[in-house]
Amino acid sequence: MVTRPVPADWLGQRRRADHQAREKATPLIETLLTRLHELLPASAEKTDAVHVIDVGAGTGSNQAWLAPRLSVAQRWTLLDHDADLLEVAAEDPSAAGPGETTRVLGTIEDLPSLTHGAQIQLVTCSALLDLLSPREAEVLADAIAGPDAGHVTALLSLTVTGQVQIMPEHPGDAVITEAFDAHQRRDGLLGPDAAHAVAQLLRDRGAEVTLSATDWALDSTEAALIQRYLRDRAAVAVEHDPSLAGLAQEWISAREAQLSAGELQVHVGHLDLLSLPGT
Repeated sequence: MVTRPVPADWLGQRRRADHQAREKATPLIETLLTRLHELLPASAEKTDAVHVIDVGAGTGSNQAWLAPRLSVAQRWTLLDHDADLLEVAAEDPSAAGPGETTRVLGTIEDLPSLTHGAQIQLVTCSALLDLLSPREAEVLADAIAGPDAGHVTALLSLTVTGQVQIMPEHPGDAVITEAFDAHQRRDGLLGPDAAHAVAQLLRDRGAEVTLSATDWALDSTEAALIQRYLRDRAAVAVEHDPSLAGLAQEWISAREAQLSAGELQVHVGHLDLLSLPGT
């Protein structure tokens, strides 16, 4: 998993768009809750609390959105490799869940130790899967649906698909997209293939998997987010292929002019993944 710092201000800036996109996956939440209520009476611990493990928890946005929508008693473990982001989550009252919250400094390699035991578990994450290597994806799949997994459900949210549409079109779009996606796949990372790759790993282990689109649909009301997204997209493309520097600068200038004129719309593909224990 990529461990270079993720800026806390970026996580905060994208929070509203993330939360709006996730409303499209409400049917997944309803299905998840049905299964959790079915599993709870079988808990060997005889407790009403579901242990929710948020992998790559960052500043706590996932907990802030999901916790109020889980109509079960719950306790949360926030797992992240960045102590500074966990500190931001600890200081943000909007990120707190209704039950106990524990913050753990670690990586996805620490997940199996957290899912061990008979208690009902819910593994969740947001905007994480594309950063995983194939080996890390195997660790995640084993923790959720492997032979040693117990009553583990999972809701893995907002994984980018690589499907980006910026309207109106620009001649540089395809080149920027190609370089950006190649960068996302650097060093063998799953990148935009992640959602379907993880879904297959879970199905191979007998899990019931459902995918649901949770795309960003941004217009001029999200001008600051669009500007940040496009600048970061161009910078990543140039990082992958420095020869694109001139094109990227022209592309950004044209896009920002369109944004200032209220002409720009940006559609960014995401998928949410629900995994339930096989029957």
